[in-house]
Amino acid sequence: MLFQSFQFAAFFIVVFTLYVVLRHRWQNRMLLVASYIFYGSWDWRFLSLIAISTVTDYLCSLGIEASDEKRIRKRYVAVSVFVNLTLLGIFKYFDFFSTSFHTLFGRVGIEFDPILINVILPVGISFYTFQTMSYTIDVYRNKVPAARNFWDFSLYVSFFPQLVAGPIERGTRLLPQILKPRQLSWERGFQGAYFVLWGLFLKVVVADNLAKIVDPVYSATGAYEGINVLLATYAFSIQIYADFAGYSFMAIGLAKVMGIDLMENFRRPYFTKNISDFWRRWHISLSSWFRDYVFSPFYLYLARQPRLANLSIKTRHVIAFMVTILVTEYLLGFWHGAGWNYGFFGLYHGVLIAGYYFIRGLWDRMPTALQIFLTYHLACLGWLIFRSPSLDQASQMLKAIFVNFRAVDSSIAMQSALTLLALTSIPIGVQLFQEWKNDTLVVLKWPRLVRDAFFVLLVILIVAFGEFGGRPFIYFQF
Repeated sequence: MLFQSFQFAAFFIVVFTLYVVLRHRWQNRMLLVASYIFYGSWDWRFLSLIAISTVTDYLCSLGIEASDEKRIRKRYVAVSVFVNLTLLGIFKYFDFFSTSFHTLFGRVGIEFDPILINVILPVGISFYTFQTMSYTIDVYRNKVPAARNFWDFSLYVSFFPQLVAGPIERGTRLLPQILKPRQLSWERGFQGAYFVLWGLFLKVVVADNLAKIVDPVYSATGAYEGINVLLATYAFSIQIYADFAGYSFMAIGLAKVMGIDLMENFRRPYFTKNISDFWRRWHISLSSWFRDYVFSPFYLYLARQPRLANLSIKTRHVIAFMVTILVTEYLLGFWHGAGWNYGFFGLYHGVLIAGYYFIRGLWDRMPTALQIFLTYHLACLGWLIFRSPSLDQASQMLKAIFVNFRAVDSSIAMQSALTLLALTSIPIGVQLFQEWKNDTLVVLKWPRLVRDAFFVLLVILIVAFGEFGGRPFIYFQF
């Protein structure tokens, strides 16, 4: 059930109508049922996976809170992490690693039939397992009390607007909003409607039309023309933003209409001045998750290692930082999918972040426009790695940019360039205002005539150029 489908529109109208007339307790029960219906519409069999994560972390959190003994509390955390990562590993990575080991052993003359489970990836599993697992860790860290009501906790895990592609919420933020009565207002409804409209525009007009430039180039094999590769990579950088941010904005808007605030997941990432700041503004819920639950504890663990005790404090922390950032970014990249290109994508960004901190004094003295320009192009190189089916194809495409730049048919390149320019003009224009005012809702503060004309323009463009062919959101595959 895609957000841009008429089926979802009908679903949400029914849900919201019931939501308005019900009281808090029954609102939560109805939302829980609706969330399971929403997820079950993809494949009802995978509802069992959400149920397993929910029951595991509900019981583990109660066990943590009931004990004052650190050893026992850690065991409950270990059970939570083990169950969630096992589910994720089996359904997302098992076949990949099985095939990879088969290839590796085959190269040294050892042949065997790989064990494959051949199951489709459950949509959203990377999101809700991280969300529920972080809750248990936060209970252990005494950041949030364990939820007593199982049904309310189940809603926290499965809340349908952000269930399948985030934002990845925390128990400290979303759970209190579920437990307490929520207030509906015209202002929140208006803001929510704007987020839904803007997200829908980004998805069906910008992202899905840019896919027509991206897909033919990245699905081709060999004989790449550098100009087309470059344009397709530029197009993909905007496509993946419009697609994923579009989902996040719609999720935020749908929740806001119901009186629930979800965290901002994108904050104009292509206006950042360095690659470190890029990850503070791109997929914020995921990058902050890795910061809090992987980077910080691993960094402190390494910095305290006895083997580094004889080194100066500065050297010790530099080593700990470099190792930790590379490991964290590699895992963050690998989170995106079962492919070595994703791991390399993460490692590439880890090297860039580490390199930035070494030359920060020089980099930060460059003109702001140059910093933004260079950061964007470094990010685009990462997207080329990310979008390519293999590292070999990525290297061939990158080579084409430098040694085979001209196109045989320049008209195709010209058409792609004009289409790219047309589709990105409105998103870039809006984000320029947002960045200038540092306000995501700046559009709502425009003069009423200008604002309403902008809304009408978005509706016209959605109706005239929107692609409603049922193209899934890119991050559904992660």
